[in-house]
Amino acid sequence: MATDNEHKEDAAILKDSGEDKQLLPQKQVQIIDPVKAVNSLGECCEKDPAEQRISLKAYRRRWIVLFVVALLNNLNTMLWIAFSPISNHVDTFYGRNSTIYFSAVYIFVTIPIGIFAMWAGGYFGFLKLFLIIFGAFLCLRYSILIAAWANGIGAFIRLASSFFPDDMPGFRFPVGISGQAIAALAYPFIMFLPTKVAAAWFPDNQRTLATTIGVMSNPLGVLLANLISPMIVGSCEHVKILNILFSVPSIILTVVASVAITSSEPKIPPTLSASKPSYPFIEGIKKCFTSKQYLVLLLVMGGGIGMFNALYTLMQQLLCPSGYSNQFSGFTSALLITGGVVGATGASFVVDRTKLYVETMKVSMAVAVGFGLVFLQLILHREMDIWILLACFIFGVFGLAAYPVGLQLSAECTYPVSETTSTGLVVLSGQIQTIIYLSVMKTLATPLQLLYRKYEVCTLLKVAEHDHLSSIPPTCGHGNISINVADNEQTVEPMDFTLSVIVMSMIAAFIVLILLLLFRPKLRRMEMENVLLNADSGKELEVGVKIEEEKVNLKIITPDGVQNTNEN
Repeated sequence: MATDNEHKEDAAILKDSGEDKQLLPQKQVQIIDPVKAVNSLGECCEKDPAEQRISLKAYRRRWIVLFVVALLNNLNTMLWIAFSPISNHVDTFYGRNSTIYFSAVYIFVTIPIGIFAMWAGGYFGFLKLFLIIFGAFLCLRYSILIAAWANGIGAFIRLASSFFPDDMPGFRFPVGISGQAIAALAYPFIMFLPTKVAAAWFPDNQRTLATTIGVMSNPLGVLLANLISPMIVGSCEHVKILNILFSVPSIILTVVASVAITSSEPKIPPTLSASKPSYPFIEGIKKCFTSKQYLVLLLVMGGGIGMFNALYTLMQQLLCPSGYSNQFSGFTSALLITGGVVGATGASFVVDRTKLYVETMKVSMAVAVGFGLVFLQLILHREMDIWILLACFIFGVFGLAAYPVGLQLSAECTYPVSETTSTGLVVLSGQIQTIIYLSVMKTLATPLQLLYRKYEVCTLLKVAEHDHLSSIPPTCGHGNISINVADNEQTVEPMDFTLSVIVMSMIAAFIVLILLLLFRPKLRRMEMENVLLNADSGKELEVGVKIEEEKVNLKIITPDGVQNTNEN
């Protein structure tokens, strides 16, 4: 073991050779040898000289964990979105405006549970049990299991609501919305999982890919729901079949998750950052909200998530006044997600290899907003099918490409804050902005003018006319439809969203300008890993350090006497 005198002699030799400015730190730092490190820094694991490096390992089981999380995210999203592309039939089955409530309940449940759980965890020790239930500091395994069980139970209750007969239609909505609310309880857990799984189980060259698979399973659920729902549901009587189709897989996944997920993290971490401690929760929150770059990302990413959610929810209602059918609106949403899967997958490979997080984020968001504005203008006009689909596809390619990259950036620019905190706040911001955007769009929408009602395919009679049905469509116990239009009691009212589209276009342009002009983050996690990997060709000691300050200056002496300086 090298002595302090030997190190002073080495420093003198280096100084004489003119290399001291390159190899010796310019600041006075504390010199720690491996023996003293045990008492001063925590755990210090010293191995044989031949094995003097941090042990890292990527387990094959990581793909099983990711598969369960991705499938859970996918099925939970399908329960959320399945009714949106067939809102006229759902409103007929469950009652007027029920579709918007089935979607909004996810958002209303997510926000208070997520915020209160994280807030309570920092202040009240006796609420630790509450956090175990609601997931702020929850270990990965229990987060997955609670999410799976909430999703399965909620799906079962919503399925049960389908079996009330037409002479008891008033029971459907209360029971159905109760099941939807229970399924929504799973979402606060699910939204934290992809980046947490990527950080805990995957090596750094697969993190963005793993995050992409995890988060893109959400819009993939939107894609499947928008394709399947219009194909299955041609009248309110088919809603029961749709509930069976989407609820049974969620119930099965509950059992699969209970059996397959046996641990929260691997015994040996896959990356250096996964082996390092995170900030305590309250310090992590303070770190996030005192970082200007993170606040910019919080606004921009939350705005993007909010606009996509609002668009998913209202797509059918936006398109049907201009004469576009349920099948077309479902196909439009599906094409949007298809483009997003292509874009996000491509972006993840590019970013994992080039590490150009910021550049990829800015380019993706700028192009996405440009084509998003074009798309919003096109849906207000008739017979623009091809152009709507083209703009929608390009919008999806670049818009959803920014999503997994943005989540990784949230973890990068706030490191060593836990990924659960940094990404969770981003998604909560998206949920809050979703409520704002849905409220704005519904408030600014006006009843469709009589001049344009001859083109709409929102009401059941117009749908029947568009689909060339020979009989009056069923009402499933709600409303009354007859050939005499004056006698009709419709559950669907076509709306004009022109003003809503103008306002949302202005908001989108404002958000992307903020990103381009103000977002210049420092990639802290990647810099820390590069420092540790490059120090003395990998001859580091495995040292566990409790992070109490943002910057820690250490000089660690390896058994062969080489000094490693880490300034973080």
